[in-house]
Amino acid sequence: MAKSTPPDDVGGAAPAPGGYFAWSSDPAVALIAVLPLWIVYEILRLVLTPNERNGAELLLLREMNRIGGHGLLVLRAALAVLTAFAARSLFRRQVPWLRVAAVLILEGSVYGVMLGPIASAMTSSATRLLSTTPAASELTANLVGSMGAGIFEELVFRLGLMSALVWVALQAVRAWSLPQWVAGLFAMIVSALVFSWFHHLCGEPFEQTRFLFRTMAGLLLGGLMWARGFGICVYAHTVYNVYFYVADP
Repeated sequence: MAKSTPPDDVGGAAPAPGGYFAWSSDPAVALIAVLPLWIVYEILRLVLTPNERNGAELLLLREMNRIGGHGLLVLRAALAVLTAFAARSLFRRQVPWLRVAAVLILEGSVYGVMLGPIASAMTSSATRLLSTTPAASELTANLVGSMGAGIFEELVFRLGLMSALVWVALQAVRAWSLPQWVAGLFAMIVSALVFSWFHHLCGEPFEQTRFLFRTMAGLLLGGLMWARGFGICVYAHTVYNVYFYVADP
């Protein structure tokens, strides 16, 4: 008698080995999980706040426009191509991406709720060491901007800058025969400092406490990127921002 095919199998192929922690760190799963958030952000931004864009998004678009006058179109086309490759890879490897993405979003959201209190505690400690009601329309803009910040700041500062810093630092640690985690730690610290300073470059007056808070948050997000991957970072950052504006207007 023929054996029954498990629900997750397609054509009799067994699902890719690895389990949730391996699958949720997979770049293809992360891209598929972040895609709905990106689409919702674009729709809400166009409908509710068409003139508002996140600073990291503007930076990315400005650099993309260097190759022509259609940076946003190029970015969206690149996203579509990457999504197609990601979907093909997931189906080929039989990764149960839908369930993994759902749990990934939940995990990232939990981290997002935790991020504020933890970063605040770290900021208080750093401050002590170094020192030895918007309107409804504004709230709407902040909530929509929270999605853009979660997507584009993680894309620029964690996936882009931090990854580049890891690659550069690895060349140095190999030359000096240092442990590889030194490169990761260096990349986390530098990307966190640049992430925090970027907000002041965008026009926000410098304030030591805010700078320290964002640096600590950047370190935590860098650790998440290192340990859990890009997708969870995006949702942790987005949910933290939304929680901040809703809980403390």
